[in-house]
Amino acid sequence: MKYQKFTINNYKAIYGAEVNLASDGLVLLLGINESGKTSVLRAIESFDHLNDIQEAAAQNRFYKSIRNKRELDSTATVTAEIQIELGDHQKLIEIFGTNLPSEKHAELTELKTITIQRVFKYRNAEFEASGYVFANGVKALVQIVDPTIETELCKAVLKKCPSIQYFEDFKDQIPDFISLTPGAQYYDPDWTSTIEGLFFHADPNVTVEQFQNLTDVNARSTVLNKVNLALNKQFTDRWNKKLKGVKSIHRVNLVYSPNEKLFTFEIVGADGVTVFAIGERSKGALWYFTFLLKTEFRKRKLRAELGKTLYLIDEPGSNLHSSAQTNMVTDFRTLASDSNVIYTTHSQYLLDKENLSNIYIVESVRSTVRVIKFQEYLQGRKINTSYYQPIIDALQIQPFSLEVPWNKALLVEGIYDYCGFKLLFEKIMRKRLDFVIIPGTGASNLTTLISLHLGWGSKLVVLLDNDEEGRSSQVNYQGKFSPIKSKILTYEVISSAKNFEFENLFTDKERAGLASLAGFSGSVTKKIFQQTLATILHSSSLTTKASRVIGDQTKKNFEAIFAKVAKEL
Repeated sequence: MKYQKFTINNYKAIYGAEVNLASDGLVLLLGINESGKTSVLRAIESFDHLNDIQEAAAQNRFYKSIRNKRELDSTATVTAEIQIELGDHQKLIEIFGTNLPSEKHAELTELKTITIQRVFKYRNAEFEASGYVFANGVKALVQIVDPTIETELCKAVLKKCPSIQYFEDFKDQIPDFISLTPGAQYYDPDWTSTIEGLFFHADPNVTVEQFQNLTDVNARSTVLNKVNLALNKQFTDRWNKKLKGVKSIHRVNLVYSPNEKLFTFEIVGADGVTVFAIGERSKGALWYFTFLLKTEFRKRKLRAELGKTLYLIDEPGSNLHSSAQTNMVTDFRTLASDSNVIYTTHSQYLLDKENLSNIYIVESVRSTVRVIKFQEYLQGRKINTSYYQPIIDALQIQPFSLEVPWNKALLVEGIYDYCGFKLLFEKIMRKRLDFVIIPGTGASNLTTLISLHLGWGSKLVVLLDNDEEGRSSQVNYQGKFSPIKSKILTYEVISSAKNFEFENLFTDKERAGLASLAGFSGSVTKKIFQQTLATILHSSSLTTKASRVIGDQTKKNFEAIFAKVAKEL
């Protein structure tokens, strides 16, 4: 069984929020601080009673925090739609036992999903009770009268579902010592699970218990060497190379003391000799190390036991440099390859540019938290820029990199014109550009960019919409920059039609087809089409499909523009 969708209602300030788990396993909740992102993750975590706090007083405080503070008597619910996979029907028949009449077995095998809802009830602002109910066709099949029995049956089903793991930016420190013996001084069940996962990652056939029971010193060293080899292949190589961390780490070792039966981690410095305690390295390195321990090194064992683990990761990578955050997206993809990952951020560096269709905007409006698919958020509404600005930032180029030859430049009105020309010129028409494309911030705001390029001695072409603003700006720039008067153009170079804008380079059918590829539905507004181009540009699989959507006449139009720009430059 695997989770498909969660619906959250009246949980704190969340009303009717729905989060679908993507087919590629990776979902992002994007929002500014205090928008409610953490509450959404916590709601999903609390669906599984196995995540409940065990200490009674702390548990009661947590239950009370869930209540909608505007209602004295209320009910909070978290509902999961669970896909029934091959072999799961027999598991369900065994779980339901005598509660499911034999004549209903055939009907049960027809079900493709099972929906379970966790209910939290409050009276007079106090927590009253929590329980589970079946919320779809199962309830009609299973003969349940007693709510207590229904709750226990739901819990039995959830034990066969994937584990839900919540991480608050991995703030828990790596302990100095770790014992795997319950009740011992340094015992921690969470870190015990982590060490078990690390051993399973290195060799699924050797358990930690087997390792600890080995009396042959050489055999024990062999197993531990294999664990450390896997540990450093994942951590040290990636930290020093892919994440471009400060190369102060030669390797990380898991050390075992057989007399005390304690594990500890140590770091060997760049000189290959000096040994450091785990807490003596940078916060970024420790964050990434903890991330791998808690996710990558545990996932194979969790996957083997319960299917695709659902990881809920809150504001990851805050201690990492921006370039390292960008590379972290690859790790999220790797983690999501056989798991499900929902993570939150307000950093443009942690956006997966190929995954824009799986972004949810989380916003708080009048003390109500709403969760909206990014495509739907754009549909026919005046948008609060602060919620999606990280997406804009992530898609924009960095215009003054010293590695780029700025001797020739095409200036266009905005970021989406840039995306469109990059998509057509480079991805679809396979042109080798000897000029760069620079996006401005509107037809009338290019004066500074033009001045800079003229100061650098660059060859320059400015291309504007052939609408009222574009024509007015053309006259203005031709007066200000008379030496390049002939290089300031509008789309009149290919069409004499008035009010001809960049979007008019595409037919209605092409715009609709491209929007559909990018995951947008409904009316293709200007804003939707702009986001469509950005989404497709940053997805290699979508650019291939886009080529088949765009017709010959459109390609001829872009060919004519390319020829004109190349000639002027």
